[in-house]
Amino acid sequence: MAAIAAAALMAGCSDSKNEAPAPATATPPAATPAAAAPETKRVIDQLFDTETIGMNLAYVEKIAGPAMRSEQHRHQFRTDGCEVTLVSDDADKVVNSVEVGITPSCNLSLAPVLGSMAGEPATKLAELSFGRFEQLLGGNYYADCLTLCGNAADPVVYLQAEGSRATGFMDFSVQAPMVEDAVLDATSAWRDAMTKAESEDYVLDTRFNCEPQRFKDVIAPGLKNAKPTVFSFGRGLKFEQGDCN
Repeated sequence: MAAIAAAALMAGCSDSKNEAPAPATATPPAATPAAAAPETKRVIDQLFDTETIGMNLAYVEKIAGPAMRSEQHRHQFRTDGCEVTLVSDDADKVVNSVEVGITPSCNLSLAPVLGSMAGEPATKLAELSFGRFEQLLGGNYYADCLTLCGNAADPVVYLQAEGSRATGFMDFSVQAPMVEDAVLDATSAWRDAMTKAESEDYVLDTRFNCEPQRFKDVIAPGLKNAKPTVFSFGRGLKFEQGDCN
C-alpha cells in the first residue's frame, strides 16, 4: 500500500514538471502614425507661377474665387495680402499675363517665375529695383507719356524684357508711376535729353518708344535704384509703341 502511495506521489510530481507553461500575453502592435496632411498652397502661390499663363480663367476663379472687378479683359483679385490682376484674351477665356502689386504685404520670391535666374538666394519683390530687374533680365524702357500728360492719370514708365529661350519665351515687366522723386528726376532727364537731340514733338508723340535703345544710357542710370510698383509676366507684354513710321 505504501508503495502504491509513493508511486502516485511521484506521478503527480512528474505531471507538474511536464505541464506546458501559460502562454505569454501578446504585445499589441504599435499604432502606425497618421500620415501628415499635404501642405495647402496659398492662393497667391498658385497664381504667382508661370503655369498660370494659358490657364482657363474659369479654372483660375475656382482657385481664387470670383474677381473683385473685371474691365477691359483685366480681372482684379485680392488674396494673401497681394493685389493681383489677371489679363485675359479678347474672349475672356484664357489668362495671358499676371500683374502683382509690389507692397510690404506681398513680398514674394521670384523663383516660381524666374527659376535659377532669380539669383541665389532668390530675389524677392521688395528687393527689386529697375536696376536689379535689368541685371536679371535685360530689357528696354518705355513710357506712355513724358510731356503734356494731363491729369486723368499719372504717366507710367516701364522696363520690359521680351521672352527668350532662357525664360521659356515668357515676357517680363516692371513699372512705376511718375510720382516718386527718383522716378520723376530720371524721366525728366530722359525727356530733356530727347528734346535736345530731337524735338518736343518727338517726345510728345512718344516716338522714343520706337527706338528704345537710343536714349537708354540716359534713363537706365537714373532709374537704377528706383523701386517699381508692379511686376508682370506672361505672353504679349510688348509695349504698344504707336505710330513708328
